[in-house]
Amino acid sequence: MANSNSPLISLRKYLQKGPVFLIPHYQRGYIWGKSRGTDKNSVQYLIESILNCFEHETGLFLQGITVCNSGNEIEIIDGQQRTTALYLLLKYLGYEGEFSISYSVRTESDIFLKSLQNKSCQQIIEICKEDKNEIYQDIYYFKKTIREIDGALKTYDDTAKAKLLSFIAESDLVRFLYIDIPKGKAVTVFTMMNGNKADMQTGEIIKAELLRLISTADPKQEDISAGEMEARKWDENMTRSKYAREWDKWLYWWNRDEIKKFYHTDKIMGLLLETYYSMQYPGTPFNFDNFRDELLRGEDNRLCAKNVFYGLRQLQKRFEDAYGKPELHNKIGAILTLFNKDDKREFILDYFNDSTQTDVARVYKYAYTGMSFPKIKNNNEEEIKAVKKELMDVLSDENLYEDQGKHFHAYAQLLRRNVEADTRLRRPFDFSIWIEKSLEHIYPKSKGGSNGIGNLVLLYKNENSGFGAKSFSEKRNIYFNLTDDRMLRSWHLLHSISVFANEQWNEQQIENNKNEIIEEVKQYYEIQ
Repeated sequence: MANSNSPLISLRKYLQKGPVFLIPHYQRGYIWGKSRGTDKNSVQYLIESILNCFEHETGLFLQGITVCNSGNEIEIIDGQQRTTALYLLLKYLGYEGEFSISYSVRTESDIFLKSLQNKSCQQIIEICKEDKNEIYQDIYYFKKTIREIDGALKTYDDTAKAKLLSFIAESDLVRFLYIDIPKGKAVTVFTMMNGNKADMQTGEIIKAELLRLISTADPKQEDISAGEMEARKWDENMTRSKYAREWDKWLYWWNRDEIKKFYHTDKIMGLLLETYYSMQYPGTPFNFDNFRDELLRGEDNRLCAKNVFYGLRQLQKRFEDAYGKPELHNKIGAILTLFNKDDKREFILDYFNDSTQTDVARVYKYAYTGMSFPKIKNNNEEEIKAVKKELMDVLSDENLYEDQGKHFHAYAQLLRRNVEADTRLRRPFDFSIWIEKSLEHIYPKSKGGSNGIGNLVLLYKNENSGFGAKSFSEKRNIYFNLTDDRMLRSWHLLHSISVFANEQWNEQQIENNKNEIIEEVKQYYEIQ
């Protein structure tokens, strides 16, 4: 006699536990059927395993499934892909028992799966023809799974398919581990089992919920005719598609490498969603539940969703303008390059918030001094006076190169001169130099060259290694060598170019350059 407490369960008994298998909001989209290089994909492995056991009349053990059974529905924590693939297989084979899957925040996925109910095998095949323009990931792979199943069962007639269905759904030979956990631990267990996947999917889940709400019927409209109902459905589908396309444009933009580098982020959808939420609820953790409860719930959820989408659109425009307009690009880029992680976040929340009036020119100006964002905002006269004095002391020091603690001011002011040269040309600056920065002596220090700011230039660190103790003319020839790809990178540094463009470099020119830099800094920071 079987142990009733055993976690081992047959697919037949699993199906009887329904009526509804819920795919919760924190789950990833359905991707079974996705190519894995030269290997078989997951659907092919599943079908091959089932058919092998069916033909040899042996039992089949599948991987475990973790759920939260509330009685009315079974929330699938681990096993979504497998359960959905089995649902598609059983519907293809004509299974008539109770088996319903509900995608809680993916309306289009939910509608598609329900559309397979009471359809013949041929009708399902027809519905699942390949559509390379399919905009919904879930549906694309639902259809691909059906095509994989159909391809594997081409030689099976109706009688063979009926026997296969009986083997899968009635024989108790297809089994797996069934783990039921308490409701309150569902998200925690999912995160433990899937690492950071839950966090990675926050953007996808928010998108699904926004599209679901935006495309729902207007609650104020009642008692409409069948024709009006059809017209409304058409309008809802068009609206959903329009918003989905716009969202995907944002996603594509944030996934560009140059955007990620500029904004110093690897997050899905970049900083858009978290910034939008955090500007309104500072200090509250950003996650799907908080985003939904605070921003997408009210007297009219549909209107809430539209307002959020409008707000995201405005914020996205500000992010795009900050990157795309050369002068703003250079100011914002320098600020984000020079600030530490916490200051970057505070600045972004402040600057991109319509309700604040950030003086970006002032933040840009003092970011080069090493001041933190809160101190720049605080505008304390004594603190500003002290940082100006420190800056002048460093730039006046003939041995600043020898003191690592003074290098920041040299780096920062040389960076500023290069950035502002690009700004005058209305050209966006490439801030990758800051990650690979190096101070290079123009006149070799080993030959008596000064260690002060007048004899230093900003270069990429992998370039100055070729200079060594060479003379200025030798360095100049190396710098302008068209056949050396390493040097070509530094040609966007216009201030550095202006130095190497000199015909000669001696003590007098070093002194003149130092005085010119100090005088320019005095004027820029209004130092008496």
